[in-house]
Amino acid sequence: MKTSGMPVHLFLEERPCLVVGGGKTALKKTHLLLEAKATVLLVAPKLDAALLQLKNEARIQIKKRPLKPADIKEKVLVFAATGNRKTNREILALCRENHVLCSCVDGNWAQSDFTLPSILRHPPLTLSVSANNNETQLSKMVKNSLARHLSMIESATLIVVGTDHHHLSVEEREPFHLTGHRFERAGFMIMQLWGIHEFMILNTCNRVEVIAVVSEATAHNGILRHILGFTALKENKFYLKRGKKAFEHLCLVTAGMRSQTPGENHITAQIKSALEIAQKREWANSLLQSWISAALHVSKAIKNRIEPLLKHYEIEELALRYLQATHPDLTKATLMVLGAGTIGHAIVQQSLPLAKKIIWCYHIQPPTLPTDPQKKIQTGTFNSLRENLHEADVIISATDSPGHLLHRAHAPFLNQESPVTIVDLGMPRNIDPKLDTLSPSINVLDLDGLKYWYRRELTDLDDLLHKSRAIIAQHQDEYQKIATRLQLSD
Repeated sequence: MKTSGMPVHLFLEERPCLVVGGGKTALKKTHLLLEAKATVLLVAPKLDAALLQLKNEARIQIKKRPLKPADIKEKVLVFAATGNRKTNREILALCRENHVLCSCVDGNWAQSDFTLPSILRHPPLTLSVSANNNETQLSKMVKNSLARHLSMIESATLIVVGTDHHHLSVEEREPFHLTGHRFERAGFMIMQLWGIHEFMILNTCNRVEVIAVVSEATAHNGILRHILGFTALKENKFYLKRGKKAFEHLCLVTAGMRSQTPGENHITAQIKSALEIAQKREWANSLLQSWISAALHVSKAIKNRIEPLLKHYEIEELALRYLQATHPDLTKATLMVLGAGTIGHAIVQQSLPLAKKIIWCYHIQPPTLPTDPQKKIQTGTFNSLRENLHEADVIISATDSPGHLLHRAHAPFLNQESPVTIVDLGMPRNIDPKLDTLSPSINVLDLDGLKYWYRRELTDLDDLLHKSRAIIAQHQDEYQKIATRLQLSD
């Protein structure tokens, strides 16, 4: 039993081929050869009427008689399709004597020189599927499945489906964020959808969205909204952008113009990381890479124009500004930082000149310590939280932990002699908001609270967005390159 073969694409134009047989199978093989523009000799004592109708075709000769050995000479390939296994074996033997490739279309296939795969034509593509044995039903199933998918490729569009701090408060937004198994589950479900060509999931502290190249039908059928759990949301609580609007949205997001602190730079690294994750999981390839690269290019132009107009603060800088404004005696305070990621590192680095002492808590991997000549930094794991909480005057949480690191049970371990301020930069939130209600001396501030505290005095965000969109319009060639490549619809 043959179990392997080498697929090829034969160029048969004006090359002589032979079909032996007069039934439906012979007709099918003859049509395939004529489609390949081969010259065909068809031989059989009896011929179905459908085969006789081909007699006027320019590249076919029909001989209503038994096969002669001379018919095989100088042929490129032969199909033995007589309907008689013994006769087909005899034809195969004659072909071997004449060094001509032969395919038997019955149970003799395993002794043949080649078999034909299941063929799918979707101009300009021709796809073939072979199971490498007699599992023809499996090949047909795969071919039919590919046919449904190819029909959707003709109508591709860019799409972004998501929600952010402009649409939902932190409490409303929290259930929709994709962390841990929810992230993996959402990715798995999207991967199963017809019409999803490539996608990535962007999940940050203030937004969760799917960025994708999809068929036009998928863009309109609401399935991505369903997977993200948005079906119960009103239309003004999430966004669904297509084509040029999706491209513009991603350019604004990449430039930091849709962040909680407009102009922040962390979003660029987060987008690059989300794309890398998608590529590793084979959710994304060159299509999404092109889109992200174009958005990054346009975002640089936006930043060059807009940044001089902004009072620019990253989220950790904003948190420290809040603490400086509300704690004039910060230099006498002990600061606890939860999380050893990018933001956690930045908070520790920037707070070294400000705080008396820093207790830096991490999950598993100890952080790399910045230069600390005064030995202000003390490190410990999340497991040591309770024994260190009583020292903290200020706590900043900046970790992607899926649950509450601090909750009501921790209240007795907090400093009981002076006020404690807790700033939660996590999403989902790392701090149980109910802690804020337990005592007047405990003040919990989340991302929304920080946003409401902060007001830009010298800038008009609407005006900056208008300027940013004008810059994107000047770079429409970036979108057009993507649109032309895939014949995208708007």
